Amino acid sequence: SLEEFEKLINQQNRLVRTRYKSVEQKRKFLQSLVEREAMVAEAMRLGLDKDQEVVRGYKKILARFLINQEFNQKRAKQIQIADEEIQKYYQENHDRYHSAEKVRVHRIFFSGPKKDAKLRKEARARAKKVLAQLQAKPQDRRLFIQLAREKSEDEATKRIGGDTNFRTQAQLEGAFGKQLATAAFALKQTNAISAIIEEEQGLSILRQSGKQPAIDLPLEKVREQIRTTLFARARGDSYKAYVAELKEKAKVVIFDKQVEQAKVDLSDAPTMPNNAKPRLQIPGKGPIQIQPSKSGQLKPRALPPQLRTGKIQRPPKPVRKH
Repeated sequence: SLEEFEKLINQQNRLVRTRYKSVEQKRKFLQSLVEREAMVAEAMRLGLDKDQEVVRGYKKILARFLINQEFNQKRAKQIQIADEEIQKYYQENHDRYHSAEKVRVHRIFFSGPKKDAKLRKEARARAKKVLAQLQAKPQDRRLFIQLAREKSEDEATKRIGGDTNFRTQAQLEGAFGKQLATAAFALKQTNAISAIIEEEQGLSILRQSGKQPAIDLPLEKVREQIRTTLFARARGDSYKAYVAELKEKAKVVIFDKQVEQAKVDLSDAPTMPNNAKPRLQIPGKGPIQIQPSKSGQLKPRALPPQLRTGKIQRPPKPVRKH
């Protein structure tokens, strides 16, 4: 009918609707509707509407339509976040909106207690040797990380290249001592390398990896952000409750023994010998074997040059012929 035809046209978005100004375009749209109806009529005649795949697809669509109509358009719109809830969240998450300045340093540690002169002297010799290597290439981030993995005697950080992550001065002091925390915040530039730092249990060399300014966000500045967070949380809880109600109404019963007995067909799954090593396949380049390095990191062997350098060459765009 004309009414249905107009409704279907006007359901399109604004940009699409501008196509249907001419009679010719409206006829094309009508033709597409007619073709679909003719196909549906034939499918119904053949009984395809009762096919299991069709029924499953129809159920999926129906479930999505139900959620949109009954949950999104009704229940979700009833969710209100009170100012008291926002205030409470703000207070409970104080550290998220208020924080002192933080610095991130990478550390190479040489064990040598202050009270043991011999061990201290040996540790200082090792530290001086490493510091000389770093000072020869002060901007080489990778060199510091590599030396931290190879030379550092701090088991907690050496595996991750000496990274201590972002910390306030108080946090650094609590974890590594006052001398290290003071030295870390004294490094003003990214990639700056410290002198040898004297600590109670040994010596350290630091590289400044970044700084985060202090945060002091008032409630009014983050009120709507918190409201959005709390709404998403409340919406998720409401959705779970709604689905639970539907399952209870449908009297759902799950038979666990039958679930355990369900067979999964893996006949078409790829097989790999027990002693096979994982391989990557790059189109046009063949397989690439991945093996761990001495530091424990995975490193590809025989990588193509464009992957070793990180510069992947894109194929040229096709030339259009006018």
